[in-house]
Amino acid sequence: MYAVYIFGGILALLLAAVIFAPMVERKSVREAEAPTPEGRKARALDALRELEFEFETGKMAESDYQKLRAHWAAEAIEARDSLGESSGSDVQAGDCPVCGADLKPGARFCSRCGESLADPAPAT
Repeated sequence: MYAVYIFGGILALLLAAVIFAPMVERKSVREAEAPTPEGRKARALDALRELEFEFETGKMAESDYQKLRAHWAAEAIEARDSLGESSGSDVQAGDCPVCGADLKPGARFCSRCGESLADPAPAT
């Protein structure tokens, strides 16, 4: 008779272990991984895209949107700065005047933002 109770108890413990093990494992993996600057930047940009979508579809109040957007924008800028990427304000001669992308010789449009690079025709 006691064998049934012992077997049931062991079975219940095994079932609980199977159910709760992924939750415990996922938490320890997150704590063990230190996010790299590339990962932080990608996470912040993904969050900004998702946030923009949620706001545009009317699922989020504007006050919440502004607060979260400021947080994720600051996170993206901090990650960008830690990677040593330029902010676009220090554009050099061979770069797009709008977004700062490297231009190929003879290009008439920027490959990143599509800005026209042709010199305007002189006024007559």
